Amino acid sequence: MSSLSVVSPERRIELNPFDVDAWNLLLRESQARPIDQVRPFYEKLVTQFPNAGRYWKAYIDHELRAKNYENVEAIFGRCLIHVLNIDLWKCYVYYVRETKGHLSSFREKMAQAYEFALDKVGCDMHSFSIYSDYISFLKSAPTVGQYAENQRISAVRKIYQRGIITPMLNIEQLWAEYCSYEKSVNSTLAEKLIAERNKEYQVAKKISKSLEQITRGINRQAVSVPPRGTPAEM
Repeated sequence: MSSLSVVSPERRIELNPFDVDAWNLLLRESQARPIDQVRPFYEKLVTQFPNAGRYWKAYIDHELRAKNYENVEAIFGRCLIHVLNIDLWKCYVYYVRETKGHLSSFREKMAQAYEFALDKVGCDMHSFSIYSDYISFLKSAPTVGQYAENQRISAVRKIYQRGIITPMLNIEQLWAEYCSYEKSVNSTLAEKLIAERNKEYQVAKKISKSLEQITRGINRQAVSVPPRGTPAEM
């Protein structure tokens, strides 16, 4: 039996504040308890690992389950700008969508949330779902009259054209959807627009493949800790 198995997580953290496995044991225990009882733990966790998006998200998710929306917004205010973690930013967009639907300004707030997310993490190679969700959101906008319809088309096109030149996983799917969209809007104009964007798309596609190969096997959920000189770090 490992000596660590008989040492409490709390004691392990006292001995080594960067013992991620011990912190994770306490996190799993905390997630099963009411947030009011474990909020101090979460504060210690994000203080010890301020750049760990997974821990900020766990804290936010727990507050969300309790519908503590003021606390959620306060936590987002502390971490979003500094922690460019794609899952954390997806959580932010989800939060806006789930909690602001009753507002008359809902669509405006959602658009702002998507734009904010793309400005901060739109270059992340895992950002496809944010582009895709934003495009679906824009396509669903109600329109009255040709002017409003043209505005919607322009908005959708803008995000497609932003995404298809951004190296990311699933860029081929985004390109195929963009081509289909342009053809559905105006088949004559589509040929010209697609040809204009094809070269930049091909470059982004090539870079996407390289990034996928380079990053394959990397644990995106790993928490940053000081180097210890272990073989795995070499």
